[in-house]
Amino acid sequence: MQAKGSSRSENEREDKRTQRAVLSLLLHEFPAQMTREGLRLHGLGSREPVERAISALAVVGLLRCRGEVVVPTIAARHFDWLELS
Repeated sequence: MQAKGSSRSENEREDKRTQRAVLSLLLHEFPAQMTREGLRLHGLGSREPVERAISALAVVGLLRCRGEVVVPTIAARHFDWLELS
């Protein structure tokens, strides 16, 4: 049986990977717009992890959601342009 902290740590790593994948794909595809379903169809995971990633990225100002359409914000695009990561 796994310790509770270990399980939480694994969930956080998975969430981080999903957020990174979602944002990377959206930045790569910009200015094309993608839908939530489109992100899942690109193999980024099932509905729940992708929705968690979208929500987390929107809360910190890296994504903007307009109904089903999800786009990276100007801040996210500028950070990507700076090539800091």
